[in-house]
This record gives sequence, C-alpha cells and structure tokens, in this order.
Amino acid sequence: MTQAMKLIGIDIGTSSVKAVRIRADGGVVVEAAVSKPYAEGGAPTRDPGLWARLAEAALSVLADGEIIAAIGFTGQMHALVAVAADGALAAPVRLWLDMDGAPDLEAFVAAYPGSFASDTGNIPLPDFTLAKWLWARRLDPSLALKTARLYCAKDYVRAALDPSAPFVVDRNEATGMQVFDPFADRWHRDILDKAGLPRAALPEPVPAASAAGAWRGIPLVVGVGDQAAAARAIGALIPGVASLSLGTSGVLSIPLMKSALPASWDGAFHLFPTGFDDNYQVIGTVPAFGATLRWLQTLFDRSMAELDAAAAGLPIGDGRALFVPYLAGAGAPHPDHGLAGSLSGLTVGTDLAGIVRAVYDGLAQELAAIAQEAAAIGAPTDAVVLSGGATHLPGLVATLAAFLPSECRLVDAAEASAVGAALAALDHLEPANRLCLSTAAAPRARPLALRDDWRRARESALAGSDFHQKGR
Repeated sequence: MTQAMKLIGIDIGTSSVKAVRIRADGGVVVEAAVSKPYAEGGAPTRDPGLWARLAEAALSVLADGEIIAAIGFTGQMHALVAVAADGALAAPVRLWLDMDGAPDLEAFVAAYPGSFASDTGNIPLPDFTLAKWLWARRLDPSLALKTARLYCAKDYVRAALDPSAPFVVDRNEATGMQVFDPFADRWHRDILDKAGLPRAALPEPVPAASAAGAWRGIPLVVGVGDQAAAARAIGALIPGVASLSLGTSGVLSIPLMKSALPASWDGAFHLFPTGFDDNYQVIGTVPAFGATLRWLQTLFDRSMAELDAAAAGLPIGDGRALFVPYLAGAGAPHPDHGLAGSLSGLTVGTDLAGIVRAVYDGLAQELAAIAQEAAAIGAPTDAVVLSGGATHLPGLVATLAAFLPSECRLVDAAEASAVGAALAALDHLEPANRLCLSTAAAPRARPLALRDDWRRARESALAGSDFHQKGR
C-alpha cells in the first residue's frame, strides 16, 4: 500500500441501503457508517428510484469534507430491473424473495433440453432472475421488445449515479441471473433464446475491481453480490476459510478452487464465481435466519438481548425440545421454499428459555449440517468467520461456535458486505493489496456433534420436500 486512502462501500440491501467509509493504511478501519431503511420495520422496496436516492444521500454524508479515492458497490442478488430505452421501467421490479415466477420456471425447465446445473452452475430456482423474467414476459409478451437494459440492484444504482457509466456487471452477479455459464464465462445463448431475453439487453461481464463510472469525480467500481463482498471483507476467499453472514438469511459461503470442482456438479449448493479471482463460492443457506429471531421476539414480546440471556442459562445442545429451522422453507443444498419448520419435544415444563435454546440449537445444527455436506463435495472449512447483526448476541454466537466443525472468528464490523464493496474499490486502485477486516476468536464451549434426534427430525422434514421427491 503506497499511502493511506479513504474509500466508500455501498450495499443496496433487501431492507435498507447501508454504506461505510473505511480508511486503508496497512489495515482496515471503519470510520463511519450510514444505514437508510426503505420503510419502518425493515420492509423491502421495489422502487429502484428509492434505492438510488437513498444511496446518493448516504454517499453525500460519508463523502462530506473527505477525500474519497473510490466507491465500490454490492447488494442483494437476483433482482429483476428491466429498463426501457427512455429509462423508464419496462416491467415491475422483482426481488430475490418474490417467487411469482416459480410456475413459469418449472414449465421452462420441463421443455429445456439441457442440464441447468451443467449450463449455469445451479439448479433452477425461483429466487434467481430468470424466473422473474419469465413471469414478467408472460404478463407482457412484448417485454423483450421494450427492454433495453437488464440490471441487478447495485448496477442500477451505479447507473443512476452516473448515467454515462459503462453497462457492465461482475461475474458473481451475472451467475445469479441464471442465464450465464460460469464455466464457459459467457452468457448462455440457448437459455437466452428460449427465454426470449435479448442478448443486447445484458451487460458485459467484467472483474469485480473494474472501474465503471464516476460520482462527483470519484471513480465508481463495479463490485460483487453481497455474499462475495462479505467474503472479501473478512478474507474468506482462500480455501478453508468460510464466511457465515447472519442477516436476513444465514449464509455459509465456502471457497472452492476451480480445480476442486466435482466433475459431476449437481448444482444443489449455490455456485458463483467470487468475482475477485478465478475460483468459486459454494453457498448454503438458512433462508429465515433473521426472521426466526424476529419470530421469537414476537412470540414472547421480549427483546433479543433478553431472549439471548435466557438461552445462555441452559447448556448448549442439552435441551429436550427440537427445532428444525425451515420457517421460510429450506435453502441450498436442499432448496424448497414450501417446507415448514417444526418445534417438537415440548412438555408442560418447557419454558421460554427452553424454546429459545431449542431454536438456537436448531439454527446452529442446520448450519453445521450444511458445512458437513459442503466438506463431502470438496469444500471443507478450517475456520468460519461470522459477520452480521446477530453477532452481537453472545449466546447465539456461543451456540454456533459449539456446533460448527471448525474454529469460529468474529469480525470487528457489522456491515461486512459494505466493507467488502469498499475493498473492491481499493482492489481497483491497489491490485496487489490483500487487506481485510481483523477478526477475534469467538468464545467456544466444548465442541458438539449434531444430535441424533435432531438429525432424524431434519431428515424427516427434508424427506417430504419437493426437491427430494422430484430429484435434483
């Protein structure tokens, strides 16, 4: 690093725009952070103009009186933002959580002659952009003629900040659209043709550290999707070091060397290029991680601090009640949004603390089971770095650290994805740098294995999944 620099990273999230200003001078220091929710209560918005307005407001706060070297971007993946030649929306905006296109995707796949896992790296999922395009095109058969540009969330905002910015996307986001072949590094012509999606409406894929536009004279850098950005922030781009992001979802992201990719990749785990190098991320998820904690708060009308303290009063893994954490369905590697969670083994003696302990143990065991499955396909973990808002709950962190099959560490900043976006901007200016957030060891009680009764409850739930009944 030749000199100290200040950079901004901005995260166009599901519930808010978050941005940080970091100082890089041999280490990474978060100097300031801004969070601008879309609505009270954390509700998402499908108004990309609001994304852009809040992003500019956040940038204005963080850049005021500062010399900013560059600005990097990240955000929620899989959004559909179809824009006409005049800049107006060509279709309703859809987010990753909008599953309207599931029937359209199912019909498309039934008629598709190839293998989606081989062609796109992932099994066909309604979360991804392709399903949303198919839904929008069914509602408006002329959509292909109207659409001049198809954006993801962060790149729409970047274009709003600089309308003259080049029309580009990183390979991490491109793969999340499910019309990109990450193995051949190109848009998949057959899928585009069959989906009626014009190639001219798709951006050019570029590396994450590519400059693409400017705001008030400050270079804008493309960046990557939120999970790859979090991994960049905490140094989880090298084999053996995994990122566990605890936000709306619980997302376990594990590096996989390109040379270690199984020959018969089945696409059950999400697979994305990191965007920063030639390797991949293998991703497993607990879709309702954050919602599960909010459900507990609503159920008992208590703060998470109170609930966390109650759980900490009971031994980890010793409770009688069992919780299988599928309140919003199961995520990769067993994706099925139709599954329901379960809480079993209750007795008249089960109190608040017992239920919270069961929920904590269930969340931790699900993530540990995902880590075991990833190791079985060649993506093991030697260390897991935890980030996100839930890391402020010591009882939950201790539970995760007890069940996860490796050392756990904590980062010293909550907004890891935004920090990763800022570091993507630094990578543009200093390609050789390897700076990331510092970490501290998470307190760990005695290591615990998955409970046999919990494993049986999980297997029983998954056995009823459409994913398993139909096969991969």
